[in-house]
Amino acid sequence: MMQASEPVEQIRVRTFGGLTIYFNGSPITVMWESQKARLLFCYLLITYDQWVHREKIIEALWPGCNLAAGAKNFKTTLSRLRKSFQGARCLNPVLTQGEALRLNHEEITVDASEFKNNAIAGIKLLTRGETRKAKQHLERALDLYTSDFLPEEPYDQTISAARQELGEYNSSVIKSLEKIYTNDNEVDALEALLSLKRLPFCQTV
Repeated sequence: MMQASEPVEQIRVRTFGGLTIYFNGSPITVMWESQKARLLFCYLLITYDQWVHREKIIEALWPGCNLAAGAKNFKTTLSRLRKSFQGARCLNPVLTQGEALRLNHEEITVDASEFKNNAIAGIKLLTRGETRKAKQHLERALDLYTSDFLPEEPYDQTISAARQELGEYNSSVIKSLEKIYTNDNEVDALEALLSLKRLPFCQTV
């Protein structure tokens, strides 16, 4: 007789409203080995769904740095990032493949990635006229976008660009739901949506 498999222990990262890391639903503290290690982790949150070449990361973390120094800095920072998570259930937060790397998507989930995927799916479905399915994705995206993306990093260019992009997606989500609620005469939902629309984090420049 087969035994029921034990639940997989998983790290969930919340980025909207500030970086918060959870283990099986409970917040945990990560003791970052350096600020650069934390920034590297944040950059990998942005590229969660894809592999990214280390040269792109190096250019973002150490702009203008020469090749040798950049490679050395990167190696040290990646090691420090991994060491930062040794106390967080001994998780290896980064997967590598040759010169490319990505977040360990097998053990880490990220609200920003889930938001973006739902937003894109919902907008595409609505364009195709599949309103019911679109609504499900769009409402899921709206629930996830609770505040600005990593607001504690207001000056980092890479994070600011991601924040702007996610904010624009959220504006599209709200507009799409506004259209659906209006067509379906969902007065209460429309009123709540319009109230949410006035909040600062729902407004993009």
